[in-house]
Amino acid sequence: MSIIRSFSALPVSRVSYRALSTSAIRSKTLTESVKDTADAINKKVGQTLAAGLEKSEQATNQAKATVASKTPSESEVKSAASTASSKATETAESARQNANHALGSAAGKARDAADDVKKNL
Repeated sequence: MSIIRSFSALPVSRVSYRALSTSAIRSKTLTESVKDTADAINKKVGQTLAAGLEKSEQATNQAKATVASKTPSESEVKSAASTASSKATETAESARQNANHALGSAAGKARDAADDVKKNL
């Protein structure tokens, strides 16, 4: 008999056996319990810090947006500078005119006083 015939003559159904094993329930040692607790605390602290970082990033982005919206544009700055410059020029011109008026008035009074002195002599 050939080897092929001998394999084909084997029964088709196979029976599988499961190994049966048992082990004792093992309790955690004190060291393992402490490690697990420390690990849980570490994860919780990490999550809390990550949430805090996200909130601070949101606040930073909001502050940047606020500053960007409140910052005047270049044309607004130039316009304000031009307005301030023209007001300063007007104020300086007004002060110059007032000074000239006061000087003219003082010169007129001095001439009048000089004329009075000449009449009295």
